[in-house]
Amino acid sequence: MDDLDQLPEDIALAIEVIRQLENLNYPPETILKAMLMVCKDSLGKLPERERESWKARLTAELEK
Repeated sequence: MDDLDQLPEDIALAIEVIRQLENLNYPPETILKAMLMVCKDSLGKLPERERESWKARLTAELEK
């Protein structure tokens, strides 16, 4: 088994989330809708300046 402790925290968390979602067997569309809600909730907890920066960053990543 791979050692997530050797990875950066954000990557390890992403791997764990992906594994959990795959185990739940939801359709990709449902997962994407849920992830939108998670992003909106997380963005709402940031100060406005940081929130706008993250929105731009997320948009740029999705357009790659």
